[in-house]
Amino acid sequence: MTINIRTFAAVLIVGGLAAAALTAAGKLQPRHVFVRVVDQQGGPVAGLTAADFQLTEGGVARVISHAGPAKDPMRIALFLDTSDAAAPALTHVRAGAVAFLDALPPEDEVLLVTTGRQARVRVPPTTDRRKLKEAAGGLFGDGAGTVLMDGLMEIDDRFFKKADDRWPVFVIFTSDGTESSAGAREKEFNKWNGAVGARGVTVHAFVFKTATGGGMPDLVANNLTRNTGGRYDTMNTTNALPDKMKALAEQLTLDHRKMEAWYELDFQTDSTDFKPIDVAVARTGVRLEISDRRRSQ
Repeated sequence: MTINIRTFAAVLIVGGLAAAALTAAGKLQPRHVFVRVVDQQGGPVAGLTAADFQLTEGGVARVISHAGPAKDPMRIALFLDTSDAAAPALTHVRAGAVAFLDALPPEDEVLLVTTGRQARVRVPPTTDRRKLKEAAGGLFGDGAGTVLMDGLMEIDDRFFKKADDRWPVFVIFTSDGTESSAGAREKEFNKWNGAVGARGVTVHAFVFKTATGGGMPDLVANNLTRNTGGRYDTMNTTNALPDKMKALAEQLTLDHRKMEAWYELDFQTDSTDFKPIDVAVARTGVRLEISDRRRSQ
């Protein structure tokens, strides 16, 4: 018997920013949806496979290529602003990065990126905390503006788009100074910005507000956190940044542990816009909740 009971909604419009994630007509694109399955006592229901789920998109049945627990290790891109505007915060940025790394579980990967003058991968994805902390502790200012938009797209393309076995997270520290990304790619970035949340990426941001800031990096960070359900924090001084970054790492760890009742469903779609996703599970006496991204509840 197929039971299809929702805890709060009958259907979910995946990635509500539809206009920014259009696919070419007729071209199959991978999509993910997350489903929380619990019994009548609220306990997780284990052992489900793709054969136990039915998924429709806009009323059209879709083939689920994979279904499994949404407990992949995290892959976290840590973006640190080393531009001119962020120079007064650099001591706290170093300390904050170390505090963040110390609070993460050892199995989760981190890559370290700086965005002053140019986007530079200081350390590629690794679980080697010593290597990451040494690189973070040795950071100096690179001057010029911050290259946040280009850096985000480059890192996503290189390290996240094909990492389906990782929980993708971006953590950004940026000033609100000059955005120096290539202006010709603005349209490309706007499209990426709208689509990234639908792929399961979550973005969290800390923004250092300066007296003469241009504001564009702040707008980028604010938009991304809203689009992906992440946390957004602004500050006029960065004294508290190490504590804030430690607290974020602890919350990410807690969120990750709470995913034990969630499944990730992968399917292919040829839809050219976002349509309602409906999921049913062939188990009796269960409750079902759908989300377009990982949730801690």
